Amino acid sequence: MAPSTLDALDAWAEGRITYYAKISEGYPRSSPRGILRRRLVGREAETHDEAFTRNLRWEPTEYLRLYELGHNDVDHVQISEREAAAFIEAVTKKLTGVR
Repeated sequence: MAPSTLDALDAWAEGRITYYAKISEGYPRSSPRGILRRRLVGREAETHDEAFTRNLRWEPTEYLRLYELGHNDVDHVQISEREAAAFIEAVTKKLTGVR
């Protein structure tokens, strides 16, 4: 894995992390619309939901909370850290032109 991918995975992020891929017709798990992560932090398991954005960093998102409330126009599936890393590498290459 490239150092920039490791940085993007944010190895120093607190809590238990679960990754998700946003999928829909034409955007399968192997090439999702985007990725999200949910971090559960502390004894109270405080939830922090974040999306990996075109800014090449994790930013807060309401997607998972809204999905749970029934706003589910776009579906998602749980993915591994390795799958999240592959997505981050692909997006970084596409947006920066670095090969």
